[in-house]
Amino acid sequence: MKWTLYFLPIILFILTPACAPRQLDPDSPEVKKTSVKVKNKPYRVRGKRYTPMSVEKALLYTETGIASYYGGNRTKVRTASGERINARTSLTAAHRTLPIPSKVKVTCLATGKSVVVRINDRGPFHRNRVIDLTTAAAKKINLMGRGVGKVKLEVISVGDGEYEIFAD
Repeated sequence: MKWTLYFLPIILFILTPACAPRQLDPDSPEVKKTSVKVKNKPYRVRGKRYTPMSVEKALLYTETGIASYYGGNRTKVRTASGERINARTSLTAAHRTLPIPSKVKVTCLATGKSVVVRINDRGPFHRNRVIDLTTAAAKKINLMGRGVGKVKLEVISVGDGEYEIFAD
């Protein structure tokens, strides 16, 4: 019993750094490489200027707020990334300031259901909304009947392919 009192503080001291949040160096090669490949230029909508967040800030991002959905039954929706998506089948979303592309886990707080979406568009430009989901993503978390719902957003990664960096 005495040995646990002696070794417990030492073990906790050793394990504590592993529990600390990852500190990304903005000058690290992986962050620089990804920063070049994401769409992060400021833009204007209805006279308001939006500045997308940096890769390192995005990797630490979580938010709770109201989600809505867009696209309806349209099969050819053009996004800010230049992609054409089918809103009925694509698990994608629009966010005002996350880098394009990013992957985000969206959890509906009313149902507890989650979906991972790829941010490839800008919006929503409605004042109290944090994310616009495609019809397919909204169906996965049972948001369709209500049209809007309270959700929690957690960034999973920023970038694509060899330029993708994962959050902790």
